[in-house]
Amino acid sequence: MEKIRQFINILTIAISNCSLYSNDHELVDEYAKKVMSLIQEVMEDTLEIMVIEGDLIVNKIPLRDAGLHGVKLLRRMQRKGITRIAFSQGVTLSEVREFIVDMSRFDSPPKTYHHIRTGTVDIHLDERKTREMGVDLDYITHEQIQKVKEIYYGISPFKRLQIAGLEEIVSSFILAFHREANILKLLTPVRSQDEYIYTHATNVAVLSMFQAESLGIKGKLLHDIGISALLHDVGKLVISREMLNRPTPAYTEEATKMKQHPIYGAVYLSKIEGLTRLAPIVAFEHHMRYDGTGYPRYSSGKRGQHPCSQMVAIADFFDTLRSIRLYQRKWEIKDILAVMKMNAGRDFNPSLVDNFARTLLLATSG
Repeated sequence: MEKIRQFINILTIAISNCSLYSNDHELVDEYAKKVMSLIQEVMEDTLEIMVIEGDLIVNKIPLRDAGLHGVKLLRRMQRKGITRIAFSQGVTLSEVREFIVDMSRFDSPPKTYHHIRTGTVDIHLDERKTREMGVDLDYITHEQIQKVKEIYYGISPFKRLQIAGLEEIVSSFILAFHREANILKLLTPVRSQDEYIYTHATNVAVLSMFQAESLGIKGKLLHDIGISALLHDVGKLVISREMLNRPTPAYTEEATKMKQHPIYGAVYLSKIEGLTRLAPIVAFEHHMRYDGTGYPRYSSGKRGQHPCSQMVAIADFFDTLRSIRLYQRKWEIKDILAVMKMNAGRDFNPSLVDNFARTLLLATSG
């Protein structure tokens, strides 16, 4: 066990050093050799690292006290979009070195190697299945919504929010973007009114990250935007299910109650340790408008809506109109974009609307 911990520590240090120095720096070579030596010491048939339920599992042994380096490796894997690494017999020093360099970068999916495999692990109803860097769209659109649902059900002042679970969901979306150009194929139709809040949260996250990537946003900020979009509507969880599911527009008192959900969400999210500080901002601002109207209002000053909140607002509006709601007709994509452009400058940032419409049409034209 001590050798395994040492391996995790040295691997994490090697990746961190590669992030700080150039790829050809002597420290990269030095630590690659150390990693290779430890692989040879601890490897049986394979050396497998997995992330399951927020824990590192090495060769099927949980490292529940993995230390600072273990936590860093776990987060790096999730941000890279993988939850499994397997080294097999025959792995070479050059492969290990290239893998370390690869893992030091957040702006690209993992490469493929002959003796190093990366992928995702999904645990569901005690069945485990692994996927070797392929993206199953049904998995993205169904399983991830179930994970969002589980996280939403766990939201309570008395429970700790599953931040690691959010990271995993966001990472899977980034992988999907690299495999599927048509963003609309990653959006899920609403199958029931009870599922709407979870489906909508997932779709808004996909659409918000799609916009962010098209603007060149990468790395940690891209993840923070995805997490914030997933949680933008958590304030609705304090509103009765009957009111949320009402098939007709709410009465005046209910409408007032509904308009409080950005405040409820921002207050809740602001108290969660370790959560990106962007999340409460987006929760508070996603119903504000570009011209300063909308709700809620800042108590003083003329502070404008955060650019990330503007992207989430665009995603929120687009998915709301394209979703099947009992008191709304079904909208065609071109009609939604036309309405958004008509309201640009008032409800939405006109530059972001133009970028969203142009990028969406390009992504779906093929």
